[in-house]
Amino acid sequence: MVVGLTCAVAIAPPSARADHAVSYFPSFYPHEIRIETLDPEGAAREFINKNNPLHVYVGTAPRFSGQIPEHLKSAESLKSLITVSVNPQSSRLQNREARCHAIEQAAAALRAPPDVVMHPYPITPYHADYLGHADRLPPGKATRQPTAAPVPTFRAGADTSLLSPQAPVQATDWDVSLDETSVSALLTDAGIGFNDWPAPRWTKEGWFQAYQLLRPALSQASDREQADELFERLAHNEFRDRTEQLNLERELLAALLVSCERAVVGYRLRREFYTDDFSDGIENISVDSQSGLNSAVFVRTVKLKDFLWNGSLRIGIDPRPTAAWNPIAGFTDAAGRLVWSIVGDNAFLPVPYNSRWVQNRAEIRTTDESGIRRSVRVPDDALMPQSMTGKFAPVGPGHGAMAKVLYRMSASNFSDGSVMEPADLLYPFALAFRWSAGGQNAATYDPEIAAATRLMRERLRGVKLVRVEETARTIADQTFTYRSPIIEVYLDNLTFDEQEDALIAPPWSSVPWHVLALMEVAVERGIAAFSRSEAERRHLPWLDLLRDPAQLKALRALIKEFAQTGYRPAALELLVGPEAAKARWQLLDQFVEANDHLLVTNGPYRLKAWSPDTFVFEVVREFTYPVGLGTFNGFADPARALIRAMERAGDLVLVSADAEFAVKQQRDHRLVRAPLQPDTLRGTLQPIRPESHYVIIGQDGRVAAVGGLVRQPDNRFAVSLPTTLQPGVYTLFAAIFLDGNTINPAIGRIELRNGGTIGKAGRTGDARDEERKP
Repeated sequence: MVVGLTCAVAIAPPSARADHAVSYFPSFYPHEIRIETLDPEGAAREFINKNNPLHVYVGTAPRFSGQIPEHLKSAESLKSLITVSVNPQSSRLQNREARCHAIEQAAAALRAPPDVVMHPYPITPYHADYLGHADRLPPGKATRQPTAAPVPTFRAGADTSLLSPQAPVQATDWDVSLDETSVSALLTDAGIGFNDWPAPRWTKEGWFQAYQLLRPALSQASDREQADELFERLAHNEFRDRTEQLNLERELLAALLVSCERAVVGYRLRREFYTDDFSDGIENISVDSQSGLNSAVFVRTVKLKDFLWNGSLRIGIDPRPTAAWNPIAGFTDAAGRLVWSIVGDNAFLPVPYNSRWVQNRAEIRTTDESGIRRSVRVPDDALMPQSMTGKFAPVGPGHGAMAKVLYRMSASNFSDGSVMEPADLLYPFALAFRWSAGGQNAATYDPEIAAATRLMRERLRGVKLVRVEETARTIADQTFTYRSPIIEVYLDNLTFDEQEDALIAPPWSSVPWHVLALMEVAVERGIAAFSRSEAERRHLPWLDLLRDPAQLKALRALIKEFAQTGYRPAALELLVGPEAAKARWQLLDQFVEANDHLLVTNGPYRLKAWSPDTFVFEVVREFTYPVGLGTFNGFADPARALIRAMERAGDLVLVSADAEFAVKQQRDHRLVRAPLQPDTLRGTLQPIRPESHYVIIGQDGRVAAVGGLVRQPDNRFAVSLPTTLQPGVYTLFAAIFLDGNTINPAIGRIELRNGGTIGKAGRTGDARDEERKP
């Protein structure tokens, strides 16, 4: 077992350094990406710079003194949620009825600037699970009606742009607090990492974010316990089917809102600009529904109009970076997330317009156990990291798990020249277990690591390297060999989706084991702390691999020490020999001497130069990198379905829909609308794949059935009404997602009674549909 685990899984082919060019580029479009910190006024000036224009401004809108230039386009995404919270000390609001009235009156006293949408529910059209809650907002009604009760007093410090001039404000004796919480801050507080740790599948779903936002306001223990129980059932897949799952989500929302102590009253949209200039512009834009242009997929699709796979991309960002750059518990601010999107390369990447994840460096293989809902046996020689020490040990006989996931990993060299080995794939498991046990007083503990890895540690039951596959690719007169480790991961988890299992514990790291070990030793010796919270608690610097000269000096000394001793963590003693470890440290020593930083990854870009306000990254043009140009192009400019009509025909409900998509004309794009048919093609001349879903809600507010629609010969989509529906009145909601695009959906609705139709069919969705631009 040990011998098999020490084999290399990727090599750099000598032919990659041949003297002549090969017409294959295993990487991404711009050859250089420049990130510059700019305030909104500076960004506006740089957008009209004729010599070297800014291509995109991430995070906020530029501030122009006059009209917005015509060559600029903008992208919208969900930025934040706006809440009204009741002051628990207010003598006027000690009962639920008074609190509910106060929140209604507070919402009525607000005014919405152009980037704010009044929306009295935690799940918005920018959440992938919006369809399941569509009945909670009546069509055409997005605000609560005020009552005759007096307007409550607001706490001083509220955003005055959201308050009407007549709204009373008090510094001390206030009734309600108006707050705004960004989605990114909400996820960070929930322990969701933006770096090398995998995130749960439901990160972008409304029920999860609502729990994180509203649960802290619950004052009664019984309310907290009910919300926690529902949340744990959802997080641990304790439901029979999708219908029960959706009812649990709705019950969770009801439990979070029942006491009227905090409520969402609206959301703010992020509007980010980019240049669409005929010559200097960019195209192939992928916009994440919640992180906008600051996403891993955006930097993997965007290209300059004047270059197919070349050119320098200028990205402006505000504010300046403040988070430390370390891939364990850093990269937590907007600039850090963007940098990690560029240099990191996780196993899976979030799909921009739904809550799913797309395979990047990991491929899920079908196994004999796929789809089987029973326990599987964990092989005796599978490895499992031990708590406290992180040491790998065989699982031994007599152990089972509820799921097995088989991965094919796409290996490549790291930027310091080290070759990816099984130790690199497995070591993050050891680190997570080692730094998450023992509590605050333990020498090796960080609460942010514990939070980010909780799901993986709870469910992992073993990991085993099966084999290494080799693939040869011939390009012109050269042959390149790619090696892919095949790894089994065993989990205590039972879901309806194999991909959801695969997201829990992928055996992957974008950082080599020796850099992870270097950071560990630095923290153990008191040089720095992994996370911001631990740095503040221990009065230490926040660990940074680049921008702190004192830390870099101390890290260099450790590297030279380890190059002499062949240090490797105790967890890897079975996997890495001392001579192999010495070779790793020597490569790292050479890298830091040449580059003056330790940001070593296997991603598509590497850091080339930097200053306090500018960071320059150059593309990886070497043949061990396995992800080719155009891999993620399908996520750019997604199509959208629009419900045209719904009607009842016997036991069927028939839905007619159009497709709205971008069509390229030379270097410009325009939106077109056409009937949705099997031969409808996107502007990329790719067939559009419809995914259709319906939800049936009873008069009692419970979900009676969920399912999919079936395309008919006349290109309409049909819902076959379930025979299990009990007598009564129901509302059926239907939506069609094109290529998985669930964002801001057009939702059709029709009311049903026992097989007869009452009322009129209608649709919900964004009232600004006709104003949408590509």
